[in-house]
Amino acid sequence: MRPEDLARAVKELVEWAKEHAPAPEPEVRRRLRDHFGVEPVDLPVVARSLASWDRPNVQVALDAWTENRDVELVGLPVMQGYRAGIAELVRGNEWLAKIRLGAVEHVTVPLGERDSITCVKSGLWLVRADAPLVLMLKSEDFGPGENLTLEVMAATRERADAVLGEIWALMAERNVYRGRVLELSARHFHEDEGAPLTVRSLPQIARDRIVLPAGVLERIERQAFGIARHAERLRASGRHLRRGLLLHGPPGTGKTLTAMYLAAEMPERTVVLLTGQSLHAVGMSVDLATALQPAMVVLEDVDLVAMDRDYEPTNAILFELLNAMDGLDEDHDVLFILTTNRADLLEPALAARPGRVDQAVELPLPDADGRRRLLALYGEGLDVTLGGDGLVAELDGTSPAFIRELLRRAALLAADESEGPLRVTEHHLAGALDELRQGGGELTNTLLGARPERTFPPADDQ
Repeated sequence: MRPEDLARAVKELVEWAKEHAPAPEPEVRRRLRDHFGVEPVDLPVVARSLASWDRPNVQVALDAWTENRDVELVGLPVMQGYRAGIAELVRGNEWLAKIRLGAVEHVTVPLGERDSITCVKSGLWLVRADAPLVLMLKSEDFGPGENLTLEVMAATRERADAVLGEIWALMAERNVYRGRVLELSARHFHEDEGAPLTVRSLPQIARDRIVLPAGVLERIERQAFGIARHAERLRASGRHLRRGLLLHGPPGTGKTLTAMYLAAEMPERTVVLLTGQSLHAVGMSVDLATALQPAMVVLEDVDLVAMDRDYEPTNAILFELLNAMDGLDEDHDVLFILTTNRADLLEPALAARPGRVDQAVELPLPDADGRRRLLALYGEGLDVTLGGDGLVAELDGTSPAFIRELLRRAALLAADESEGPLRVTEHHLAGALDELRQGGGELTNTLLGARPERTFPPADDQ
């Protein structure tokens, strides 16, 4: 035989051997055969998809469910772009047969500034009970974010369904987000800087730091606290608990501060924040609030998504908001807090039906008494000399935010001139006021809530 013929024959033999060689048995199938004592290929599997933020909840539930059971946890690699469950892993193919079980990989999920929970990223729980079963947490990096699925393989479909139901109930019962302040992110990666659900901390706002005309805060409290306080009696009498409260008024009048005060006074209530890029997640936010009720959904600058359809006829986020508010059952204890600087732009349908917006409350620019109280409030810690009510009159048409900034700038001017405790005089206040009038420009005054049509005299005319 010529050498080239021999080489060709050897090559064809190798190709034939590759084609006819038995496929390698997937390690998962071998491991589960040993676990169940039977061939696992035909065992039933039930699965349930998880929300992208539910990783800590399923971890807490699995820890509780397996606590007094004989369980072996085995690590499973994260599947890059391949959607394979237990059934596919057991049957296997050329690619899946290469998957190797090994060390358990963990991921830390933050639950606020000082709290976190360590979770299994992806794995198999081999449960040795009177009837063995397998739990699988599947993590897929597929598309724009992570997909989580919990699967159960058992000897019977009924057993798998029952176990999955027990774990699902534990997730609801021990939900780590209940009673926290939450914000949905525009991203869907469960990393510290881009988690789909972020736990926030809000400052504790005391009631005496809310400066509003007489009766305004009381109306807001009655709508927010009153219904919550009498929830069971109202529910028993057939009254609906879902409610909407619209806070409107010029910039800087305390709408966000009031919402934070309401949240601080109801610490048992889950707060879901919708701001900025998270405004797209209205439906998911309402679903989250419903699952964690009693809850409060705070949607700031609602005019950005709820503009009158005469201006924005195809606003999909507005329609989602209206549908979400309508879709809640009447006995769901969810309070919607909406804020806006431009109530005149809002879609009338928001207030067209009870259960959307039940009460609209205007937070106006402060009157003389309010400005006097604000000067005292924001002057705390300073030695301030006002020199009568001239400054109070001068600040007509300005917001609490403007007055707060005025005191801050005056304190800075005083700090530049002397050492020791800060003593703020009329001179410093006049200089700070002049900076805000002249140096800040129209945009700064608008952002701080100064009435646009207000014209101040020059500082040296005071």
